[in-house]
Amino acid sequence: MAQVTAMGAGFRQLLESCRNSRFLGLDLNGVLKLTPIGRMLRNNLKEEFRRGEAGMTVYEGSSGISFGENLRFVRETFGADLPFGIALEERFENQTIALNENHGIALDSGSWLSCSYLVNPTMSMEFMYKIQRQRKIWWMRYACDPGRYRISDLRQDSNSKVQSVRIEARFAEEQVALEQLELIPGDVMREQMEDFRVQVGGKSSRKVTPNVLRIRQCAELATLEVILDAFESSGVDSVRMHRKLAPYKCGIVCVSEDASQLGELRDLARHLCNVLRKANIAVLDSSSVLNGTGSVRSLNKQFRHLDSIAVPYSIVLRDQSLQNGLLQLRSRDTTLSETIHISDLPSYLLKIITS
Repeated sequence: MAQVTAMGAGFRQLLESCRNSRFLGLDLNGVLKLTPIGRMLRNNLKEEFRRGEAGMTVYEGSSGISFGENLRFVRETFGADLPFGIALEERFENQTIALNENHGIALDSGSWLSCSYLVNPTMSMEFMYKIQRQRKIWWMRYACDPGRYRISDLRQDSNSKVQSVRIEARFAEEQVALEQLELIPGDVMREQMEDFRVQVGGKSSRKVTPNVLRIRQCAELATLEVILDAFESSGVDSVRMHRKLAPYKCGIVCVSEDASQLGELRDLARHLCNVLRKANIAVLDSSSVLNGTGSVRSLNKQFRHLDSIAVPYSIVLRDQSLQNGLLQLRSRDTTLSETIHISDLPSYLLKIITS
């Protein structure tokens, strides 16, 4: 996945601790790689990015056609009014992505995620200030340490008049750039938009080329940032990650004191997995056979395993669950459990995960 150029000792130490996690691995060439769980995290981040900003309509574009063709398709198909956005994912190979002014991360492959908002030129600066605040809040919402994020100073290119800011995060002694926002004048984008124009100020007003506010981030760098944030804030044993980003939303553990009940408990665990997956809840069936005096120690070991991969909720099935349908739902963040009935599980989990 990546090799990082020389950074401060604190940042390197943090990166080393993450390398030993279940999200990142190290290949024979010393290059950081996302594990399968790390790739699940990256996919969840992509989905959250594509949702766009609150109150803004975002359409999924195609990287196989030009921006102008994407734009024409959206207008002809949906009749979209300004402002609206077009989200794109573009694959790349062998690029160095800037972490800050002095350092970068070399990726053998990755994805650029972008969302281009078309906006009335007379409202574009106000729109940019609004979106940059929302983007900072977006990062803070999913963070363990919301105080690490900031908006950089505004810059303007003297030739193109493109204005840009970055969302940055502080890790150890380093400031890391997470994504860039660019306000691009319509004159600069006219050729890419294939002379697309909109009417502003009423039916009698002239048509103008809209400005474009483009948000751009590297999916792999964003994923690394979420992992760094979780590890610097919580540690290896209990990785605290926002429930919407967590690769698995819940795990299932079985606890049995009666050997004759083990088969039925396992069948119940598999049934619950199927029910939750049909409800689009990512569940990890980590049920194990626990018995005798070692049950508490083994159960805690299972919890530590689920905590280490950032699973926010654990479902505990016991022998009594087969008779009364009751189970315990444990929260990773509070370590407290509540008792609920199996029939309430999918709807209740969906409610707390999506809230």
